[in-house]
Amino acid sequence: MRFLRAICRLVFGLTFIFSGFVKLLSPVGTSLILQEYFSALHLGFLSGTALYAGMLLAVCEFVTGMCVLLSVRIRVFSGIGFYMCCFFTLLTLYLALFNPISDCGCFGEAVHLTNWQTFFKNLILLPCIALIYFQRKKIPPIANRAVEWVFAGFFIVAAVALWLHSHLAVPMYEFTPYKTGAYVSTEEDEADFETTFIYEKDGRQESFSLENLPDSTWNYVETVTNMTGTAGQYSDFIIQDNEGNDVAPFILASEDVILVSIYDPDKLREKDWQRIVSFTEKALAAGADIFFASATGSNGIPAGFPFEVGYADRKLLLTLNRANGGATLFSDSYIAQKWTPATMDKASLEDILADDGETLVVRNAIRGNVLASCLVLGIVLALFLIYYICKISYKYSTLNKGNKKEDEA
Repeated sequence: MRFLRAICRLVFGLTFIFSGFVKLLSPVGTSLILQEYFSALHLGFLSGTALYAGMLLAVCEFVTGMCVLLSVRIRVFSGIGFYMCCFFTLLTLYLALFNPISDCGCFGEAVHLTNWQTFFKNLILLPCIALIYFQRKKIPPIANRAVEWVFAGFFIVAAVALWLHSHLAVPMYEFTPYKTGAYVSTEEDEADFETTFIYEKDGRQESFSLENLPDSTWNYVETVTNMTGTAGQYSDFIIQDNEGNDVAPFILASEDVILVSIYDPDKLREKDWQRIVSFTEKALAAGADIFFASATGSNGIPAGFPFEVGYADRKLLLTLNRANGGATLFSDSYIAQKWTPATMDKASLEDILADDGETLVVRNAIRGNVLASCLVLGIVLALFLIYYICKISYKYSTLNKGNKKEDEA
């Protein structure tokens, strides 16, 4: 039974750690998923809390997974994990039966599961955490209560710090198609769209093309647009200037083009607008071309903003750069670098633009991989070192207490 409990801790702990970790890396993406849930469950009044509710969910999953895996305050966190898993199982059963949303989003953009797949995943996790919860008193602590709470607090602080870094700066790793280092090409896009108009007469409906519309004796019902051909991965990459011209081909064909994406202009502070203007002036002085795209076009842009603003789909802007008002550098069709308004002041644009896109991508990828690998390895080694030190110290502490009792007797 001890071996079975260890396996269950491993399966449940690693799953919750991964689920929480990918949510911590994408605060905006997690908030969008929660907004879909709120809308599907008729809880739209909670949409304004989606960002911080997502942070709470991600931190809870990550910390619960870590504590269950390492047996830190196992009596407390096995209960939290058990009740969370019960709730998730019932929720995903509802999603599987009624399908109000197509993707549960439990692993963010990293792994996409259908609602039924998510439900079966929870059916595997629920017995694991149930065994741990109902046998929690048989799992020995790794340290005394105060030390274990210190560890739990450390996990909470680390999770919140990662969330803040991902929210205020560019995440360490992205799972979207427009992640840093991606090569964006629309050459494979063979998609076309065919629009038909449905009209009704004498209880009979027929489809008509734009060139062959019926006479006035027919009643209009609806318009149907169907995609023909094959859509490429980046078929949605359409950026319009303020005159409605598609500038996406120019952006992809140029060496150094920066696109500032504004998906919600009303939520940008005056300080953010000042940072964007200052960043734009530095970029132009360094020789880069720059475009602005907003999900609302010129609406919501401050009257004194000195640059022309075009239009792009809100979903595209959110996928391209999670930061509202963030900037993305395109170089030879590569996404070479990203900035958020909070990191624009520190951008060394002259040094960055001196390299070609491929060199910049490779250098950033090497640096990012090395840092991420060292961070993950350091955390894993530190956790296991702490775990075994605490185990040994707790054993010696227990033995000393036993010896003292014998001496007193």
